[in-house]
Amino acid sequence: MPLISTIAGVVLVLVALNDVFHTLLRPAATGRLSAMVFRAVSALTRHPRPMSNISGPLTILTTISMWLLLVTFGWALIYLPHVPDGFAYSGVNPGDYHPFVEAITFSLVALTTLGLGDVVPADPLIRLLTPLEALTGFALLSAAVAWFMQLFPALSRRRAFAIDLTGLHEAGVANGLGRVSDAHAASVVRAVSQSLAAVTADLVQNPEIFYFTEKDKALSAPRALHYSLQLRDGALASANADVRAEGRVLSHVIDELARALRGQYPHLRGESADEVFGSAAQRHGHPFDPPAGGTDKEPEDAPRP
Repeated sequence: MPLISTIAGVVLVLVALNDVFHTLLRPAATGRLSAMVFRAVSALTRHPRPMSNISGPLTILTTISMWLLLVTFGWALIYLPHVPDGFAYSGVNPGDYHPFVEAITFSLVALTTLGLGDVVPADPLIRLLTPLEALTGFALLSAAVAWFMQLFPALSRRRAFAIDLTGLHEAGVANGLGRVSDAHAASVVRAVSQSLAAVTADLVQNPEIFYFTEKDKALSAPRALHYSLQLRDGALASANADVRAEGRVLSHVIDELARALRGQYPHLRGESADEVFGSAAQRHGHPFDPPAGGTDKEPEDAPRP
């Protein structure tokens, strides 16, 4: 039993650290356990609508809690064969507590570096291992803080992209490149390509940002992607060679984003970029606007260059 407990504890700690490594330190990758948590929390909070708005933060908190639980229980199983003989007690009677509860308590104290002093390791091996658990706890805390710090800049860029594209749509540019000069049209398409490439890179680096939804549809990047499709089609249909070239660049960036979405989120439906983006917008609660009516339609009296 002592050997089984020790092996099980080592496995739990290694599984947790491996998941942390793949989720936070390896670009374009996510730990298997984290991916399962992401999808489970997203499915549980998808309905009703108010719950879906907290899906992203809840996903991060649940994942971090999972790591802490795995590490805590893992180290507790490592300590369990040495409770109580491997520890020195001050003012505490070890007979008053179940050995596993005592192992969990000491593991939490070591992980959080509290150092209460009522129970200290006496066994040489435990004295050596306890600082390692404290380092593990410090590393998890640092990783959690760094995770939040890298998430919110990515979310800000995504929201800025949505505002920019929505503004182009409201101004009639997204579906009316013919109403502006060719030089301006090319610059608009180029700027959208660059913004969309940054959003794609953020999504590849931090797949979990997909689960952050927006209450305001004007900030919803999946909904705004519809306008990038309009801009792509308008640029590719332009009579100007420079605008068409920028349209081809935008088309490539759009295809790359669709490929990343299909690869990372198998629950999204569709093969073409139009279908994948539509599915993503639907899941975020802000489906594409109807194609007819509104500012999607170019006014009859629009000025021409």
